[in-house]
Amino acid sequence: LAKATGLSSLKLFAAPLPAHLGIFEAVNGLELRLYQEENDAKAVRVTPTCTGVTFQPSFVVFNSTVSVGSGITAQAKTSGNMTIDYVATLEGNSSESSILFSQSVTVLPLPIAYSVESKSWNGVVLQHDSFENTTSPMSSFWSKQQHGYPSNACGSYDGSNSLFFTSLGDRLALTSPLQLEGFHGKMHFYHLYGFETIQKYDAQGDNRVACEMTDMNEEVRFGYLPVGADPHNVSSWQEILEIPLPATRSSIFSSYSVILPQLSMHQASQFFWMQKNHSSFPIDAATGLTRGEVILAENDPSGVKGQLGDHEKELWNYRNMFDQWALDNVQLEVRLNVPALSLLPSGRLNSTTGVGVGGIDVLVASPVPGSWVEFTPGDGTQGFPVCNASAASGSSNKATVSLSKSGYVHAVACLLVNSLMISSYPVRSTRFLVQAIEPTITSVLDTSKSVDTWTLNINCTNCAFMRYIVVPLEGNTEDSSFVPSCTFGTEINSTTGDTKVTFNAKIRAVACGTDLLPSKLVESQDLVVHPRVPTFKYDIPATTITGFMNLTIVPPSATDQLFGIVYSIVRSDKDLPTCSSSLTSGEINLVVKVYDVVRAVTCCVGVVCGDSIIASWGPVTVQAVKPTFTTACSGIKPLTLIVELAAVTDDATVRYQILTTDTQTSLTCSSGTLYTKPVEVSSGAVKVVAMSCLDGLKMSDYTEIVVVLDKCCSGRTAYTHESCAHVLLMEDDFTKCPGDGGAGNVQTNTNWHSVTSQWGGNNVNGGVHSDNVRCVTDSKLGKRVLELTANGDLFSGVAPVGKTLTSGGSLSDRTIDDRFMEWALDGISPLPCNSLQYCPARRVGAAVKSVSQQNSGVMVIRMKPCATFGTLTQVWWGNYEDVDTEEKIPFLPLWKSALYQVKTSSDIPFTLTSPQPIDESYTEIVMQWDASTARTNLYMDGQLVLKQIGTNQTEANSSLSIGVWFPNAAAGEPFFPTCHTYVDKVQVFDLQITGGRWCDFEEVIADTISCSEDTDCQEWVQLKCFMDIYEAVCANDRLSDTDDGNSSSSTVGFCQFRLQPITQTSVSSTAMTSRELDMQWKEEEDPMGLTT
Repeated sequence: LAKATGLSSLKLFAAPLPAHLGIFEAVNGLELRLYQEENDAKAVRVTPTCTGVTFQPSFVVFNSTVSVGSGITAQAKTSGNMTIDYVATLEGNSSESSILFSQSVTVLPLPIAYSVESKSWNGVVLQHDSFENTTSPMSSFWSKQQHGYPSNACGSYDGSNSLFFTSLGDRLALTSPLQLEGFHGKMHFYHLYGFETIQKYDAQGDNRVACEMTDMNEEVRFGYLPVGADPHNVSSWQEILEIPLPATRSSIFSSYSVILPQLSMHQASQFFWMQKNHSSFPIDAATGLTRGEVILAENDPSGVKGQLGDHEKELWNYRNMFDQWALDNVQLEVRLNVPALSLLPSGRLNSTTGVGVGGIDVLVASPVPGSWVEFTPGDGTQGFPVCNASAASGSSNKATVSLSKSGYVHAVACLLVNSLMISSYPVRSTRFLVQAIEPTITSVLDTSKSVDTWTLNINCTNCAFMRYIVVPLEGNTEDSSFVPSCTFGTEINSTTGDTKVTFNAKIRAVACGTDLLPSKLVESQDLVVHPRVPTFKYDIPATTITGFMNLTIVPPSATDQLFGIVYSIVRSDKDLPTCSSSLTSGEINLVVKVYDVVRAVTCCVGVVCGDSIIASWGPVTVQAVKPTFTTACSGIKPLTLIVELAAVTDDATVRYQILTTDTQTSLTCSSGTLYTKPVEVSSGAVKVVAMSCLDGLKMSDYTEIVVVLDKCCSGRTAYTHESCAHVLLMEDDFTKCPGDGGAGNVQTNTNWHSVTSQWGGNNVNGGVHSDNVRCVTDSKLGKRVLELTANGDLFSGVAPVGKTLTSGGSLSDRTIDDRFMEWALDGISPLPCNSLQYCPARRVGAAVKSVSQQNSGVMVIRMKPCATFGTLTQVWWGNYEDVDTEEKIPFLPLWKSALYQVKTSSDIPFTLTSPQPIDESYTEIVMQWDASTARTNLYMDGQLVLKQIGTNQTEANSSLSIGVWFPNAAAGEPFFPTCHTYVDKVQVFDLQITGGRWCDFEEVIADTISCSEDTDCQEWVQLKCFMDIYEAVCANDRLSDTDDGNSSSSTVGFCQFRLQPITQTSVSSTAMTSRELDMQWKEEEDPMGLTT
């Protein structure tokens, strides 16, 4: 890997050539990889350059879509040390270039060896004959010399004789069969055609010594016998050379070195020299023989095929012999062929590609029996072997060479023949290719860490190093960037190494080594990784209000891996979380229901891994909070406790049980009574047990409420119960009377004081007098009642005398001259009578005041008020005397509508004006008051008729008063003699009996008391009002006494309350009480300027 200075973003991975190459050797399948930064991809041309090595194709252009160039062939052209530079240039800008990678290689020269055609070729003379021996039989070189004789007839090349051919028959020489398979060589010989033009005869007349000139078509042919050819069948012999006739006759032998065809070199090689024809003929022949028969006999020296026998020699005498020729100095020079090197089939040989895996076995063989081979394996730099005679013994002509790496075998074939060492030229084999044994991958899964961790051991045998790539299981994994090579991928510079995988992937690995082809790519099994399950962090509360709790989902912790979480809150096995959903990194803080089921899986972030096992949480056992309660005595019923229960846990229901004995409760969420409204607990109950229930929660602990009723004293009848007797503060039926009407009897009633006083203005009335207080018998009731008397303007009596309030605040009797000068009724005389009548006893009423004093309470009075104009029967709290006389007099509406125009507003609280009499029966008047809040409710015959709320609150206690008196004109003119108010019975109760019910419907926001029918509103009155009211109805239109007719209509029913009818009722007569004219009072001028 090299980086260019000007092209620094380029990364080139080049498959290196072998360090040593044989000259002319081609290396195929080279690969170049060029990876660029994605955001800076360029068109880059990479050209391998070397003076002695060529590449095809000569360059590769890489760009954003091409990152691998494969199928490149390099071929060595010249030997020597070479440097290959991989030069990168930008397409279109050749000025910018850089050498990305360089490699040094050595190209090996050919071994020293020559072909047989070369002049430099040399061998060993295996056979030779110079024909000098004329006495012994022909040498073993020859199997046949027909009509050839050692002779000097034609001379000799370098000795005395040559092999001279003459005679009538076929003239030929045939070598003995030789085992020449596995050899190559030459046949050296000297040849001479006859050159004499005349016959020559010896002393016996034999002309075989002649060397007569050979004619055309009588040439000699040199050749061989093919494999299997019949030595007797000349027609099957193969010519190698026809020796040409010389242009001019000459006695000089011609030299020939004939390369022997490979077909001639076999296990029984024979070579021949044979004359095609000659013109010799016999002079005479035996009787009966033809010339052909004579020639046939000549060609058969054994005489088997002829008839001449011993007489043959005679036939040679005086023959005509022509066309002679001679051979001399014949030599067979041979050299063993180089050994054959072939691949031996084995389990590690790929017979298709010829590549051995992990090694290769090479057979080095010479076909020559008795020969042997010498060899040296290596990378081509090893020496060539030489033949050593000492190795001849026991050696074989075949040897097996095992190579563990790609390389060459140098070999030579050797043969020892009669002390002659025959060898081949040394040979270098082609490169035998050995591929590295594919690595083995073993894997072990460790599930103890935050994510499954595969530890993979990559191991190779007889390799130098390995490279691998971790390939994700998803996406295009066939891209070249996911295919390792011996130059690309993570290197393990050893024969074994470990790597770890923590995401879904597989390993691709290749084994490599010097002079080894990359191994077959191996791939591990799919390595599926699962992270550990997420954990849940939480604190389980003992109880819960909301039903919620905090839950934190925590992914496994890891320093080199980021995890996310996918979760679902489910109540079934549907919608289980998977990592295909959107996930959240890091911890997840949730607020969940305690009865929720949360399922979560851990997911890998940034890499792909399998989902973890689903982790489940919940539900947890948590109790609902026990209900709270409030107790209050019923405001309606005595000895009744109102228990209000409230579930503290949201959405929980409350169940309760009322126990009459102090026993263990059996209350459960499926038993008891479901709480829907406040519970009334009455006499006989000792305990109320309640509990909260909510699906998914454990039922709460019990809330136990002890029932205490003796303080529950609300209601009119509460005092009748022994424990509530205290609420009756006073009860008086006037069996004993608080006054005697002035008779002088001693007062025996201790509940009341009869009152003598004056208020309402000094010159308005004569006040009240204790003498107007007495008790009388009511015949209808059959009992005594309290009688309060009011003496009007027609009263004829003289006592009791009215009172006037002096400037010093004391009371004094009125005199006959005292006028009611402050009387405010128009047209009415301020004088109660004329000057002839005694008037101080007129306009004098009566009142009683309670001995006990309270700040609040309920007073119940059965009374029959005075119904005559001019008086006012009232019940009040406090003292009228304390009110400034100029204050306006408080009153309730009168039953005389004619007096409405003189009504005034009351500034004095807690007064009750005479109600309109219906008949002569007694009326029950109830006053509910509370001075501390300055309010009072007034009831008549069980119905609320007036509500008053003042501003002068006080915590003081004061007395209750009952009285009939003469207000300033407000009640009309008191034109009557005497009027009585009767009181049958008075009860004063503690305010407790009202249960706090003031009937405050005005304070309720409009439309908030919803209803569907009138009874809904009547129930509200029962709960909120001490006594009934005039009207409580469910309405959709809001109307009031001052309705302007524009009231809107609502679709929602709401309660509407009224204390009186909408339309005011007028009485039958609105006239003032009339007087006779003689009864009219007149005013006379006072001598002192005063009115009388």
